[in-house]
Amino acid sequence: MMHDITPPRHLLLVVADGLRPDVLAECMERGDVPTLSALRTHGSYHAVSASFPSVTGPAYIPFLMGRHPARAGLPGLRWYDRARSLAWSPAQSRSYAGIDIWHVDRDVDPTSPTLFELAQPSLSSSCMLARGASHGRIGRSVAWMLRAAPTHFRGDLEGWRRVEQRAMQQFLHRFAQVQPRLSVMVVSGPDKFSHQRGPFSEIVRRSVLDIEHAVTMAKAMADRDGWGDRLHVWLVGDHGHAPVTQHDDLHGWLESESLRVLAHPQLFVRRPDIALMVGGNAMAHLYVDPAQRTRRWWPDQPARWHTLHERLLARPSVDLLCVAESPTVSQVQHAQRGAARIVHVPAQQFEAERWSYLPLADGDPLQLGGAHLNLDACDAWNASANTNYPDALVQLSLLTTAARSGDIIISASPGWDLRTRFEPVVHVSTHGALLRDQMLAPLLLDTPSARLPQRTSDVVPSALDLLGLPPLPFAEGRSFLRTV
Repeated sequence: MMHDITPPRHLLLVVADGLRPDVLAECMERGDVPTLSALRTHGSYHAVSASFPSVTGPAYIPFLMGRHPARAGLPGLRWYDRARSLAWSPAQSRSYAGIDIWHVDRDVDPTSPTLFELAQPSLSSSCMLARGASHGRIGRSVAWMLRAAPTHFRGDLEGWRRVEQRAMQQFLHRFAQVQPRLSVMVVSGPDKFSHQRGPFSEIVRRSVLDIEHAVTMAKAMADRDGWGDRLHVWLVGDHGHAPVTQHDDLHGWLESESLRVLAHPQLFVRRPDIALMVGGNAMAHLYVDPAQRTRRWWPDQPARWHTLHERLLARPSVDLLCVAESPTVSQVQHAQRGAARIVHVPAQQFEAERWSYLPLADGDPLQLGGAHLNLDACDAWNASANTNYPDALVQLSLLTTAARSGDIIISASPGWDLRTRFEPVVHVSTHGALLRDQMLAPLLLDTPSARLPQRTSDVVPSALDLLGLPPLPFAEGRSFLRTV
């Protein structure tokens, strides 16, 4: 009997939170990051579609679990739970921008494994989702949070960078000790700095240099200890960034409509009419009649909410509104371009899931040029790949119909976000919307790809292929290391 004695491969997955693909490309072209450029030389570089909402936390689910975040239980950075299933949450809502970050591992679907659980030993650094990391979750302790929180609320960018550099140092020390099959190192500086200074600012580029230094050190450690030839390094982003100049106080406007609004951090509102959950801050979930324990599909909603929908659509801050007409039918609408239905046919035993785009009264809110029928996931991506709404059919349909999603989902207009209250610093750049600059994320590989990567969810099946591990039966992405 033959036994495979080939030494195992290792993968270091670097998550560049909020880094735009064009910014990283420019850093490589200028020669600022020779180690990262060498990865591209041996492999390839791509701009791929993130998930909608394009926000930190939920957007980690595709490249750590291979699923759409709403399907895995995380419909947004903030969300409301009609089912009243959240322990230690009297308001039955989550905001992963605060202490609720410690609930992420339990909030996601327990039947869907993470890469940490599948590739052991595993190591995590500063990752919002770290369930199954066998040899440490650096940056997730109370001590780390106490270091990071003051810099966040003061808007102290260099202070945040020092905290992050310290986490990288601890990660590299553990990385050399453990030699994990899978390591995930998150660098959130690009996102943090982009919000305050803009995605093309010098401090964002300095954060890219921090990534360069960490990857250089990790590769040198592996070479020194004799496993460098088996170490692969990939870099992925979770979302993009886009300049913002206008901030809609959606919370205040809803109150001006004589509605009692439950929204973070004002959660103890008696008999709220609506729950507002903003993320990014360029998207929002609206949960109408939150006292209802089960959601109503849009045709069954009372007339007052249809009126609110019309008034929202007229606001300049609102680009797209999406509602669920049934478990498989969504409707998306734009104020000038009209409405369309997205029909999702779930996977059958021998048939892949399918999507159709059906304009209503000659509407074309997603600018797809007319109807598209019976598309598989690959063709659905291709249909919108070059539009302003990448992967719109798949992303809108899966988010809108999910059990934990809002009754109305808003994607903000270019140049707008949807939150002015309670932000510690004024944002000059935003994300969260379905817009191209906010949806495209970098994917840097040190391995040649057999086909064009499309989505960040392609990372999971590809990583399993690279590491020689069995594929997941339900993964929504496709391995870019295989042609079929």
